Amino acid sequence: MREAIGSTWLIGIVITFIAIFSGFLAYSISYTKAFRVKNEIINIIEKNEGFKSSPNDLTNITDTELKEDNTTAAKAFRFIKSIGYDYAKFDSSSNPCKEGTLQTGGYCLAKYCPTNGETSRIYYKVTTYISLSIPIINVGINLPISGETKALYNDNGGFDCE
Repeated sequence: MREAIGSTWLIGIVITFIAIFSGFLAYSISYTKAFRVKNEIINIIEKNEGFKSSPNDLTNITDTELKEDNTTAAKAFRFIKSIGYDYAKFDSSSNPCKEGTLQTGGYCLAKYCPTNGETSRIYYKVTTYISLSIPIINVGINLPISGETKALYNDNGGFDCE
């Protein structure tokens, strides 16, 4: 009888370890994708010297129209779709953006225009999200990952400053 009870504890410990390890692995994969998306959007904004939103609705656009759209928003959305970033579908009531606007693709974008003497510089803050959900207890968490562009002095974007 003693061996049967002892092995039950051991199986419980092994299952707990496997669950913790699997959760950590899932979190690190999601973190890597969100971090990569944030960095690539920052690179796209810096290359285009600002963020220009698309006149098209990017969720309902075909792939060929998306490739022809050369706005910064379309380039970012193309990248998001290409790497398989699982962007969360937020409705207007649960908008996670504390500052800025929620863009197509599930990332937040804010434009800042601090003035330094007579030279005005502009920079953008990009926030992507890791979406974690635990199905057994029905809990969902969105964790933000933020980054900023370098200072831009010639802005080609259409956002107003905050």
